[in-house]
Amino acid sequence: MSLRMEKVNRQIQKLVMAIIQKEVDDPDMDFLSITRVETTKDLQESRVYYSLLNEENLGKAKKIFNRMGGFIRSSLARKIRLKVLPQLHFMPDDSMKYSVDIYKRIEEIKKSEEKNEEEITKKDS
Repeated sequence: MSLRMEKVNRQIQKLVMAIIQKEVDDPDMDFLSITRVETTKDLQESRVYYSLLNEENLGKAKKIFNRMGGFIRSSLARKIRLKVLPQLHFMPDDSMKYSVDIYKRIEEIKKSEEKNEEEITKKDS
């Protein structure tokens, strides 16, 4: 990815987060984080990935983004200087959950191996 696209993605991420925090007043959006933005090379579309501390509110957040997407995009248009303002597509980011699941599995495997080693040493004694 080019340096210019990285800058565009970071700027969109920063501004969308600010808009949500300051202009979208909804308690279901508390503890929301914009994790990353991926914009197409032609600047026609941006995928805005988000995560919530309380994953139970992901469905509500999706409905809010569907309802407020146009407002967020128009607010973004006033704050960013681009020839073409991309259409925003909000998507839940499950990479954090995936990372936590992988970590838990690794810990389970470690515990299982330690238990097996202890049993082997007991049998050998």
